[in-house]
Amino acid sequence: MNKDKYLKNPIVLFLILITTISFIVYLWMFLKGENNAAVALMMWTPAIAAGLTSLILRVTLSPYGWKPGKWKYWGYAYLLPVFVALVGYGLMWVTGFTEFYTDEVVNYRWARMLGFESPAPFVVGFLSKLILASLLTSVFALGEEIGWSAFLTPRMLEKYSIPKASIILGLIWAIWHYPAIIGGLYGHGAPLWAALPGFTLVLIGASFISTSLIVKSKSFWVGMVVHTSHNVVLMGIFYEMTVKTTLAPYLVSESGLFLGLVYLAIGVLVWKFTQKQI
Repeated sequence: MNKDKYLKNPIVLFLILITTISFIVYLWMFLKGENNAAVALMMWTPAIAAGLTSLILRVTLSPYGWKPGKWKYWGYAYLLPVFVALVGYGLMWVTGFTEFYTDEVVNYRWARMLGFESPAPFVVGFLSKLILASLLTSVFALGEEIGWSAFLTPRMLEKYSIPKASIILGLIWAIWHYPAIIGGLYGHGAPLWAALPGFTLVLIGASFISTSLIVKSKSFWVGMVVHTSHNVVLMGIFYEMTVKTTLAPYLVSESGLFLGLVYLAIGVLVWKFTQKQI
């Protein structure tokens, strides 16, 4: 394959562009410090790279189109990361490796935004973040998923099976975050030898769920919903309900090794189940 033909491959050009743009944004963050504008731009980098690739090569941005698909898949997409969190965190709470507490949830600013005084009832705190943070997070998750789910996933599925595509997509998604983790901009305090493999397992597990539902629904929007639930519930609410002992960053959180194994196992089960059912 000559150089010109190589660059005309949408996947290759997308990866070159997202690497280049992300490098510039990371440089901004490392030199000027992390800020909301840089974080927002970083989360929209996949969409920018996908849009540029589409314009340069004159290919469709989303082979599956922009239709939302059946709403039941949106429900599965939101609830499956919740289920992962219940199993992963729940087992750690029950076994005593980590402890459950409610202090952060009952004092959420999200509840105060709805007019409740702190501490609010636990259910109010929980639901306020579940709803309000999901609405806000979905705006930024959309930027990533236009790149990952709308552009890259369908093209990966043209070449690979769902399991292979899920693993490759999960690795790309994880590696894209590595500079932030290595540079201390992102993470929960675990050393790199635990944080990087744990984070990678978590995202491969999420990729199995997202890819399986995208194939079934023929809509990239479910990828955005998985991402939103993942950010708000799994790396947000449930970690905030966990006492931050020395073991917590190793076992749970978005880079927890145990949570990563649970996520991967459930992701594989979702893939197998979607082949026959929903």
